[in-house]
Amino acid sequence: MQYLVKDVIKETDDAVSLVLDAQNSSIDYEPGQFITLIFSDRNGKEERRSYSITSISDEPLSITVKRIPNGSYSRILVERTKVGDHLTGLKPTGFFTLPHQSDKHGMGRFVFFAAGSGITPIYAQIKALLKKQTAAKIVLVYSNQSKQDVIFYEELMKLSSQYRSLFSIYFFFSDANDYRKARLSSSIVSEILANEIGTERSNAWLYLCGPFQYMLMIGIVAKSMGFSNEQIRKEQFVIEKPTVTIAPPDTDAHTINIIANGKEWSWTSKYPDTILQSAKRNGVQLPFSCEAGQCGTCSVTCVKGKVWMYKNEVLMEEEIRNGRILTCTGYPIDGDIWLMIGSDT
Repeated sequence: MQYLVKDVIKETDDAVSLVLDAQNSSIDYEPGQFITLIFSDRNGKEERRSYSITSISDEPLSITVKRIPNGSYSRILVERTKVGDHLTGLKPTGFFTLPHQSDKHGMGRFVFFAAGSGITPIYAQIKALLKKQTAAKIVLVYSNQSKQDVIFYEELMKLSSQYRSLFSIYFFFSDANDYRKARLSSSIVSEILANEIGTERSNAWLYLCGPFQYMLMIGIVAKSMGFSNEQIRKEQFVIEKPTVTIAPPDTDAHTINIIANGKEWSWTSKYPDTILQSAKRNGVQLPFSCEAGQCGTCSVTCVKGKVWMYKNEVLMEEEIRNGRILTCTGYPIDGDIWLMIGSDT
């Protein structure tokens, strides 16, 4: 689908927000989701990059992009994109979303940990919680190189002033003279969680977005304090495609049947092709982005049969129990499978 750039807003020296119009299409999304944009390299090869949505439902659709070193497409979006340009992409998707009403009992408490551009999906989530007044407490722990690098600094300060009794922020700047305000450590994470959540953790949620080691450290501390995997939700921007995959327990050929938006396809697939790879070989266009089991763009529902995934860093246990699988890391095993995607899911 095509997105028209309606406005370009400079957030920092290295980041811009692009206000988009999804032409001739209705767009629904949840705070924390992203849009995958499709580019072509110099050789005509398709490349895909995902960018978090930073708007909420009553605001114009926006994504925010930070230029990264040697990032060909982030550099284009930050430096060259202008009003009137068209971008090709997929509809919003992603599993880094707030708990649905059925997931919680009463008013939840939320602690968001963000580093650098990791604020982008979290910013939308904080705005949504504040607007709906569905949280008992909201805390943001936000790390950057310096104050000048903070995306949405003025907006966040206004929100913390407007919702003073509900929303608080811990800023960490690497250039700070006080080491306790310069870098987030395991002891500081433990201290923040103890002060802000206390010992009653049954209705608390932790949302993490930043570098792998940053989120790993926070996750280890949180689990040692008694938080469950279901309470700790992560969004990973840097995707590393696996070079070696584990073979499924069944490498025989099986038939894949897919129902997508009223259409049906069937073909035979065999290891080493994943479901997504075999779909490409057979001319069936399925949504995808990272191809590494880390973003969830390729998720579909398995309504019959069994799918084995060699990697999954996005689907929660309940979603898997309900039949959600990732086609980019999934293989049919123990017989044929039937999948549903799009409006049929």
